Amino acid sequence: MSLSYSIAAELGLSPRMRDVLRAAAAGHSIASTARELRLAEGTVRTVRAAALARLGVHSMPAAIAEAYKRGEL
Repeated sequence: MSLSYSIAAELGLSPRMRDVLRAAAAGHSIASTARELRLAEGTVRTVRAAALARLGVHSMPAAIAEAYKRGEL
């Protein structure tokens, strides 16, 4: 694990990251999340990837579980 990756895992989620993870936890697709949050689909993908890095995980299910564990969702 690189140093920058481990530092990113120590940070909390941004409000936008929490919104996107909540939508994923509710079973929404990238397209429906983009419509609901009025974002481009590419932006949703970018936010999801940033949330994965911030939480130090490699999948959306793991990100959702980690965010709940940390009390961020």
